[in-house]
Amino acid sequence: MKPSAHSGRRSELLACRLALALCACSPVFAAESAAVTAAHIAKKLDPSDFRSRFELRNRLQEPQTGGLRNTLVPRMEFAFSKRLVMRIETPVMVYDADRPGFATQSGMGDLLVRANVRLFRTAHTALVAGYEFSFNTASEKFLGTGHHAGGPLIFISIDEPRLHTTFFPLVQHMQSFAGDPSRKEVNYTMTRMFALTRWPDRFYSATELSIYFDHVRNKEGATLELEGGRFINSHVALWARPGFGNWGDNLPQVYNWNIEFGMRYLFD
Repeated sequence: MKPSAHSGRRSELLACRLALALCACSPVFAAESAAVTAAHIAKKLDPSDFRSRFELRNRLQEPQTGGLRNTLVPRMEFAFSKRLVMRIETPVMVYDADRPGFATQSGMGDLLVRANVRLFRTAHTALVAGYEFSFNTASEKFLGTGHHAGGPLIFISIDEPRLHTTFFPLVQHMQSFAGDPSRKEVNYTMTRMFALTRWPDRFYSATELSIYFDHVRNKEGATLELEGGRFINSHVALWARPGFGNWGDNLPQVYNWNIEFGMRYLFD
């Protein structure tokens, strides 16, 4: 039996309604997908959201004393849980003092170990406390501080969704407890403001201002670093980070200029 004209019109009308519904829903699905991607990237970039990761960064600096220092830093972070993480850095350095009588030195730098504990977390804030050790493992004099040092740190994560930005104010103190008595002691306090902004298509940018209060030299100094990076997939991110010293003369924590390139791999 042939379908009636009325039945055919009903089929066409139903098909049109279905097509209109799909067209209306497509922007919603796209917006939801973009929101999920932004939230996913935000969590991966948040240092208070502990997860195991490997990073490899290369920093080229001009110290205030002159010359050039290149540091290749493998960093491994082990997340034992969402509340406890440990970081280990094993830097490999080359330092050319560019001064008569000073030969280029290369080898192992000072080993760094840090443990962080997340004390609490809400929808948009988190509080993290930790302790960091720097061990005198440098193979050459100018590749390390000549001291074992350690100290506490604390930072807050404050997310502002309307700005697509998370702020991380941090305070840290480091003080030497053993080492070469002929070398200046390590004793400084650092305050740092790190702001991380998420952009479309898995790009991000960051600004980091660090202010140092050196209690041995009774001086202050600061550095400013800018970072631009992108997640190329859900696990791998690449970045570039230039920086320069703002003020502070003859402080080991402050350089004239710095350029860094890096890669991180997240295991989840």
